[in-house]
Amino acid sequence: MKILAVGAHPDDIELGCGGTLALFKNKGHEVYLLVLTSGEASGDPRVREKECAESAGTLCADKLFFGNLPDTMITDGIETIMTIEHFINEIKPDIIFAHSYKDCHQDHRNSGMAVLSAARNVNKVLLYESPAALKDFIPQLFVDVTLTFDIKLEALKAFGSQVSKVYFRGNNIDYKRAKFPQVSNAAEGLARYRGFQAGVNLAEAFEVGKFLLEIEDNISQ
Repeated sequence: MKILAVGAHPDDIELGCGGTLALFKNKGHEVYLLVLTSGEASGDPRVREKECAESAGTLCADKLFFGNLPDTMITDGIETIMTIEHFINEIKPDIIFAHSYKDCHQDHRNSGMAVLSAARNVNKVLLYESPAALKDFIPQLFVDVTLTFDIKLEALKAFGSQVSKVYFRGNNIDYKRAKFPQVSNAAEGLARYRGFQAGVNLAEAFEVGKFLLEIEDNISQ
């Protein structure tokens, strides 16, 4: 299968579904990443793109694309929809992962809505949660990422320029000195909580944007 993950900024995809993407790669599927902006509102875009490429390499993604949309100004309108459609038509994915639109960050919210419009001919669209997800985010599908969680953490290590973000910090921790533990602890805490809900050790949670259940024949030969 071909898997396309869409994120508004560098690090969004890894935070939301990095373990799931690594699992798909381990099972022999193709994984493509589309990052709609270069994250220029949170740092040097050249640095952020380089970090993103390093992270994509850790996930063994088949290809990384950038949408070149303006950071913090993504809309759910025609420009965003057409940008996403372009890559959908090029890749022809079987499954798309995108932001939940139940998110307080406007880029996340709007890109998630745009994906649902652009992916009208794709049978499976799953929406991941971010650190900015609202309480309205309701998990409907879980993926056991126990075996690939270390790959997710390794991918997140690439984003050294972003450790000062609020959701990367720990309580009473000097993030300038202890850069990665906050990311690791936050990601693991969420994965353990979702895993508890799903009855596994570590999990990533998704809302269902669209999911066509295909039932194969089970006829004894």
